[in-house]
Amino acid sequence: MKKQILSSMMASVLLGLSACGGGGGRSSYVLYSPYETVYGDLCATQEPTPGCTFYRNNGQRIAVTEDTDYGKTGHGSDDMWYVKFDSYGNAAVYDQYGHYQYSARSKDFAGYVGGTTIGVGVTGLYWEDVANGTYWLGKNGVLYSANYGEGNYGQAINDKSSSKASDSNFAALKSDANKKLVNLASQKLMKEYGFQKDKAVAVASALNSWAVAAAERGQTTPKDMDKTFKSVFGVKFADALAAVKDLQAGNKAGMAEMTNRSAAALGLKPHEAQKFIKGMYRKSLASWGYDVDKVSW
Repeated sequence: MKKQILSSMMASVLLGLSACGGGGGRSSYVLYSPYETVYGDLCATQEPTPGCTFYRNNGQRIAVTEDTDYGKTGHGSDDMWYVKFDSYGNAAVYDQYGHYQYSARSKDFAGYVGGTTIGVGVTGLYWEDVANGTYWLGKNGVLYSANYGEGNYGQAINDKSSSKASDSNFAALKSDANKKLVNLASQKLMKEYGFQKDKAVAVASALNSWAVAAAERGQTTPKDMDKTFKSVFGVKFADALAAVKDLQAGNKAGMAEMTNRSAAALGLKPHEAQKFIKGMYRKSLASWGYDVDKVSW
């Protein structure tokens, strides 16, 4: 269980870093959006789409009232199509009048995780078992819970399609929006942690690729994590995990050695590498009850 917690923590660290340019860019129309992904990435859309289902201003889940199809003829959610799942994940799709349209399975919807589970992220925090559930089907494929009495009633649940198994969408990575995000992230890495431009761009690009791939597939793999971690921190994920576990047990030697290796790989001084690692771990450590300012090695 401890290993799973630590693995999830590290995954969230990396995914959170992918949005490290998020605070800037307000002057660019490409980056403006009222919505963001579960990882805090800016969305280049003015409508809710699978994956862009969180409010940019507070990070909370959007409600069905945000969907373009909601109330389009003045009848609220009654203007929307809906989906009914059975216990096996088989679904029947109906129009706004209750007329059957077609059959589907849970894997046919954006954000399919496996079995009867649909959601976002990699830890299960935003996953949902849709068995025997009913959901409004948004204009762009977003599913909203129509299960009255449940805690997320009316909220969006799914992410972008996980059926695309390619590493990432080349066109998406080369889009103007992504180039600007990489540039913003690179500038922050140079300003806050002392990165040289070439290393900053490499780290920001690796994180951006991670974010694009994860958003497209609705999931991330151990291979993704290993590749990205090595690019970002300059060490293997398994080595970093072992160092964090040792630090948790009170042994600082492993973390200090990993920091020196990261510094050498990233072209940083050891104290700059430590600041970088702490900065990237801040949110995840806080979520598990740690004060990163009081953690030292």
